[in-house]
Amino acid sequence: MASTVASLRVIAPASVASKRGVTLRARAPATAPRAAPGRMMAISTETEAEAEVSKALKEGGVTVEYQRKKAKEMVKFFKQQQYNQAVEDSQVFGMTPKNEINNGRWTMFGLLVGMMTEYATGVDFIDQIKLTISVLGIADVYD
Repeated sequence: MASTVASLRVIAPASVASKRGVTLRARAPATAPRAAPGRMMAISTETEAEAEVSKALKEGGVTVEYQRKKAKEMVKFFKQQQYNQAVEDSQVFGMTPKNEINNGRWTMFGLLVGMMTEYATGVDFIDQIKLTISVLGIADVYD
């Protein structure tokens, strides 16, 4: 759909342009944008888009119905893009930036508590872990 929007050129019949005093000038053809991975484009190549435009022109020009159809396709496309973005932003589990920041904060807090406990008791961090494992009855590693 994005390539259709990029490559469509509204071409008015010469009689309409002359009645309204509009000067028509040719535009350079736009290059077709690439779709993001996992996202489909309505028309995959620029040649297909050009073929669709030429077909519409042969059938009597760009009509209001044709423009309405294309506008509805664009609305549908952008609503789908908005939905995809909302799903991507609402990811809760996994390696999201927010979760990684929280993991780092908890790690720093744990190390700080370990260092403060070492300072207060004189028992180093490894011996604190051994003592905790022994007191909880997980294993008898503290002699």
